[in-house]
Amino acid sequence: MKDIVLSIDVVEPGLVNAVHLLSKELGRPLRGIILVHKDFVDYPGRPVDTTGLFEEIIVDFDDSDELQKVIKPFMDQILVVTTRYEDAIHHFSQLVPFVPYVNTPTESSLIWSTEKPLMRDRLKAYDENLVPKYQRVESKDLAHWEELVKGFSYPVIVKPGSLWSSFLVTRCENKQELGECLESTFKIIEEVYGRLRRVTQPEVLIEEFMVGDMYSVDAYVSQEGIIECLPPIQVLTAESVGLPGLYGYRCIVPTKLSEEEVGKAHAAAKASVRALNLRATTAHIELFRTKDGWKIIELGARIGGYREDLYREAYGVEHHYNDLANRAGIKPKISHEVVRHARAENIYADEEGIIEAIEGLEEARELESAVYVKSHVEPGTMALSAGNGGDLIVDAILSNANLEQLEEDVAKLRTLIKIKVHKAAPDSQELAAHAERTALEPTA
Repeated sequence: MKDIVLSIDVVEPGLVNAVHLLSKELGRPLRGIILVHKDFVDYPGRPVDTTGLFEEIIVDFDDSDELQKVIKPFMDQILVVTTRYEDAIHHFSQLVPFVPYVNTPTESSLIWSTEKPLMRDRLKAYDENLVPKYQRVESKDLAHWEELVKGFSYPVIVKPGSLWSSFLVTRCENKQELGECLESTFKIIEEVYGRLRRVTQPEVLIEEFMVGDMYSVDAYVSQEGIIECLPPIQVLTAESVGLPGLYGYRCIVPTKLSEEEVGKAHAAAKASVRALNLRATTAHIELFRTKDGWKIIELGARIGGYREDLYREAYGVEHHYNDLANRAGIKPKISHEVVRHARAENIYADEEGIIEAIEGLEEARELESAVYVKSHVEPGTMALSAGNGGDLIVDAILSNANLEQLEEDVAKLRTLIKIKVHKAAPDSQELAAHAERTALEPTA
């Protein structure tokens, strides 16, 4: 009888809890195995299981023979394969050929979900209304980049083809800014790709800027292609609240979208899943609501950052459990009934420099609405902007049945947390080093 939940590279506490919930649902004990790529073993901040539920096995995912030998002894006992972090999706795609009797996405769909240019190609081919005008650019194209974006309307967004979060994502208001951005990006992108062991050719995606409101939807996709969407979550970027940067500043749930608009958002989310041919997975879809309808920013074959906490607080949904259940062929337990209002807050330093102190954490944790308030760096760390790959300094989940109290506590949180820095200008090596340290910290 199949009894193994197999994870790749990382194990979060939510996954451990989900295995126990699934074991209870099935009425039989389950065990965990985590396959860790040999280069990830000592990765800073890699979440590991401290409960003893998951047995850790080190493997070279790039060596097919070794991978097959490692899988062979327990391949018939694997019930579910999952992973939470974007960087592990590539290793998931390498594993797929060796777990033929388990419900998984296809290799190609996993690759499409991580490589933004390929993702855009599939979305456009499926329905060109889902995406803005875009252009792929490699270093060899720099001499004639102006021809490639001829006819584009400004502003535009420049983003790396296969990095994540908001690293190296830049808004350019005109042709001059775009040229400067491309030049500076390609000066460091090869080093960054090398440090992060990205296997693709470094390239960037240039897109026309979408004007509208940002939302996300997580959805469960069955092996048979049945798609069940969770309620939308509104995402406020730093730029949308008047701050520099395109990182996620705040997540809000429930939203004020009408039932009709939720239906349209879900229709666009489902179309994006179909475009990538995803199956047997949870999908995290980011969307813009524009005057021309719902547009897809991107989607991943994983649970979105903070969504486990947000969906649990707002709707009582156990997202990690549903992820496992869906992959195992069991109908996920979904609720659209609001039980509390919830927020996710991301806090970066106001200025770049060496962090001297982070104040107000204990006071913030005493707020009535606080679920958790976490600091992710220590004094002495270089604080960079999100666009430069800087560490997220503090994040928090807050929830309350009383919306007025929640909003009051969110405002207090922002007032209490003070990040003091000593100004210092980072160089390109520091930027790349920070990208490596934060590679396993998805915040979207």
